[in-house]
Amino acid sequence: MAEPSRRGGEGKAAHLVLLGLPGAGKSTVGPIVARALGHLFVDLDAEIERREGRAVAAIFQESGEAEFRRLEGRLTAELLAPDQPPIVLAPGGGWVEDPANRAWLRDGVMSVYIRVTPEVALARMGEAAATRPLLAGGQAAEKLDRILGRREALYLQSQHTVSADSMTPDQVASSIVALASSEFAD
Repeated sequence: MAEPSRRGGEGKAAHLVLLGLPGAGKSTVGPIVARALGHLFVDLDAEIERREGRAVAAIFQESGEAEFRRLEGRLTAELLAPDQPPIVLAPGGGWVEDPANRAWLRDGVMSVYIRVTPEVALARMGEAAATRPLLAGGQAAEKLDRILGRREALYLQSQHTVSADSMTPDQVASSIVALASSEFAD
């Protein structure tokens, strides 16, 4: 496996990882940021679904969360490897809980926490919240509060935080692009 420590050209970051709760807007904002930076965009969950030929919910149900997290870690190592083209990566909200994934957030990878309240995240997800494996089965607001309680300290280890409760996706993307401009400068 590749080492999770490297830099882009002349000490600059090579990749950008967007972190935050489900519903924070990572998959919405990511493509906008990627276009502005001239990077590729990868929604990690969507790429896992494409490669596995089944939905994340099906992977959780049929193979368990541990198998999903293994797939997530293996794909992260592949995508953030030093020989890969620069990407904007939008992993699922739980990605940050794995220490091996967080190890990739060192040299060569800029991280941004898109911070939203659980209420805003749920509103953004709408009915799709019921399809999220960790939120399914009712009481999504309480579950998301517990998830944030468990993950926020990890999210806050990001290099940057963008508080996005009252921002549009374009505003969030503009903020992230502004933060990244010096990281990705040639």
